[in-house]
Amino acid sequence: METAHKKAFIFRELLQRLFAGRYRFGERIPVKELSEELGVSKQPIMTALNSLQERGFVRITAQVGCEVIAPTADEIEDFYRMFAAVEAVIAGLAASRATPEEITRLAEINQQLTAVAPDASPAEVYRQINVLFHRQLHDMAHSSLVSSRQLANFELSDFFIVQTCGFDAHLELVAEEHQAVIDAVASRDPRRAADAAQAHILSVSDSVAGFLHHPAAR
Repeated sequence: METAHKKAFIFRELLQRLFAGRYRFGERIPVKELSEELGVSKQPIMTALNSLQERGFVRITAQVGCEVIAPTADEIEDFYRMFAAVEAVIAGLAASRATPEEITRLAEINQQLTAVAPDASPAEVYRQINVLFHRQLHDMAHSSLVSSRQLANFELSDFFIVQTCGFDAHLELVAEEHQAVIDAVASRDPRRAADAAQAHILSVSDSVAGFLHHPAAR
């Protein structure tokens, strides 16, 4: 495996383990054991972990090691306020710039969510469809710089959901919240689209932070 491919593989593997909940908040990530398991030296693993640190997933401490971040409920709420504000900008741009064909595609993706059965362990299916929905919305904004920055926030949000309430907690609300965004974009109302997108992300925040604020409900 070429070095560049090896580094990309290890990064994707660690990211997928984080999305799957293999490593929990505050848990140490053992570099030596990973090196032996994956059959590589420590250097490409540390390269991947440094990239994950830059994205906010882990924290590396010199002479100590690497551990998964353990944010407080307040820190997570602060993140979602920022995340929601950027999504509001994107939705407002989409309302001004999207083509009719793009709006139709957005609605089709949301229809896929309504077909996900809440009792059929849909977490990964939901996550994949939700990613498609928001990537489509971002494409409709026709602002690649803003959208690329927001993608990293979506990855971190998915990680927070996995670590706390799980995707099932929001499944019954998400299609309706998405529809509010679609309707506003289709009506070419940037302000309403921005408000709907912001409300959707803050609704997710309520589920995630609420889990941490009320540990007895776990």
